[in-house]
Amino acid sequence: QFGATGVNKGTESQWTENTPKELNHLGFSGVETQAIAGLGVHRLVINREELERLGYLQMFDQAFSNIPETDRYTPITAALAIAAYERTILSNLAPFQLWIKGYRDAMTERQKRGAIIFFDKAGCANCHTGPALNSMAFYAYGMDDLHMCPEPVFKAGDASTENLGRGGFTGNPTDNYKFKVPQLYNMKDSPFLGHGSSFRTVREVVEYKNLGIPQKPSLPAHLLANDFRPLHLTPDEVDALVDFLENGLHDPLLKRYEPESLPSGLCFPFNDPLSRIDLGCD
Repeated sequence: QFGATGVNKGTESQWTENTPKELNHLGFSGVETQAIAGLGVHRLVINREELERLGYLQMFDQAFSNIPETDRYTPITAALAIAAYERTILSNLAPFQLWIKGYRDAMTERQKRGAIIFFDKAGCANCHTGPALNSMAFYAYGMDDLHMCPEPVFKAGDASTENLGRGGFTGNPTDNYKFKVPQLYNMKDSPFLGHGSSFRTVREVVEYKNLGIPQKPSLPAHLLANDFRPLHLTPDEVDALVDFLENGLHDPLLKRYEPESLPSGLCFPFNDPLSRIDLGCD
């Protein structure tokens, strides 16, 4: 729902006033727009006084020297800086990426078999087409909704528009229950998988797609993706595919992009009281 470019061109009627979606009128891409919205959601104050107090003023002056000082210290410039940082957090040392670059021993034989299954028999690459093995396409795979997640961590109910996926934003019935194709690198590090967080491991997702039976039986069959069908993978093929997804696509050094410390001296990446306790950072 965030961003004024790409697939969101033509959805201007859905950029509801007095909601974060209204920020799409600024004309930025999704990453930037989401960062602006996030500053508001997390109640972060961005002004000259706060940036000076926390040690960021000089960096804002360097990064946004082309912007007049009257417009330089705002949530928009802060969000542009956040988005620029987020765009650098990209896996490039995963075994599969190294293998593509010519390091033939980067993947194990089983991971190589898993890659062949990924691109051939399992048909994963029919949807996961981009450089991060993602795409801006939307498909219905019949997974459970957020309100069915066992952990009570999502503020969603059985009537939430989020349950309609892309259709909940566009208002187009043909988009109902369709969700964006996610990227796959370092996927095993996520504690929740599936658009409704109904899976906890990569293996569970693979087994679900191999079985080809939707968790949500009420979803109209004609909306299901054509590729959502029994894949007939053998147990050994499932093992190989899981190994490729979990380990062949895992960059073990992705945290090299995290700063060791912040100018403010506060915790990274969260600084609310509960997060400081969880992170052991005070």
